[in-house]
Amino acid sequence: MFGTGMGAMVGLLVAALVVVPVSFGVAARADTKVRRLSMFRPSDPYLRGSVADVDERCDRWRQLATRAWLICGGASLVAVAVVGVLICVG
Repeated sequence: MFGTGMGAMVGLLVAALVVVPVSFGVAARADTKVRRLSMFRPSDPYLRGSVADVDERCDRWRQLATRAWLICGGASLVAVAVVGVLICVG
């Protein structure tokens, strides 16, 4: 009886612990891109495109960063809750 539920909980914990560092890495990278794009100057020869194009890319990276941070936080909460349940059950 405890084997099937315990296995599912451990599987959920492993999945959450894989999602946390991946989403953290994506969020950190997206935040870095937002920071770089927000410091864009129209005369910068390394970045091509109009200021509106850069603003649009900055907004997309900002949305990606926000989603990744939310996923990271949610997966962290799931991992903490699963560990709590496993401690109480086990």
